[in-house]
Amino acid sequence: MADVFISYAREDRSRAEQVARTLMTMGLECFWDTEIPPGQTWSDYIEGKLDAARVVVVLWSQHSTRSQWVREEARMGRDKAKLIPAVLDGSPPPLGFGEVQAADLTAWQGQTSHPQWTSFANAVFAAARGAAPPPQPQAAPQPAPSAWRAASSAPNADAETLSPIGYVQKCLRLYIDGKGRARRAEYGWFFVFQAIVAVVAVLLDAALYGLNPFTGAPNAYAFTWLLLALAPPAVSVASRRAHDFGQSGWLAALTIVPYVGWVAALVFIFIEGQSAPNQHGPSPKGAVAV
Repeated sequence: MADVFISYAREDRSRAEQVARTLMTMGLECFWDTEIPPGQTWSDYIEGKLDAARVVVVLWSQHSTRSQWVREEARMGRDKAKLIPAVLDGSPPPLGFGEVQAADLTAWQGQTSHPQWTSFANAVFAAARGAAPPPQPQAAPQPAPSAWRAASSAPNADAETLSPIGYVQKCLRLYIDGKGRARRAEYGWFFVFQAIVAVVAVLLDAALYGLNPFTGAPNAYAFTWLLLALAPPAVSVASRRAHDFGQSGWLAALTIVPYVGWVAALVFIFIEGQSAPNQHGPSPKGAVAV
């Protein structure tokens, strides 16, 4: 039997997983992945899990407030006096659920020390186990940094900071994965990588295959194959970049429009991402805007 039943909209899956994983570090068992076993109906399976759970956590967002399933699960949790809601993006709860105080997790990025998370997690643990949570292990104190180092270092440890090569490797690793969010540095360095590869490919074509007698340009054999090989990761990172500034991943199609796609790609580099979590996940820059 799970301690906590987590109700959420599918668009908020990454945030729901973040909540579940962090609660599980406290020793709580969470039901959040709603894959239905063969031979069972959705309503019977979900209702059974919800009845068995000691706490029903509902994650309110612009998506979940419009979901009839989430509202029904919230109603069942409220009627059984085990509802603990949380707000992911500032969206007000639907009519009829405002009387239950919701935790504000809009600025939470996964830190166990965040005050809103601490209040929420303690309430969930107390409702599930009938006791206060055990104290979390404290990290050993670190020497205070020098003044110049403190001023130059980023204040948010959750921010994703990689080297240029690290960003390129990440894009190649997520070859066709357009889910999640990509900060400007990730997209920009992969754009530079593509440009360098294109120049090298043109030089190779000129050296190995000579010039086209009709156009005077190098025969584009290596260039064409390399362009096709890099197209999937280029579209994937463009999709994640669009997610970062709150748009649909389909916007990435603009970057592969013949002749003018490079203009859209350049624009993608300079658009500021959203500092707060959105429906595609938490900000890769943490809570600090660069």
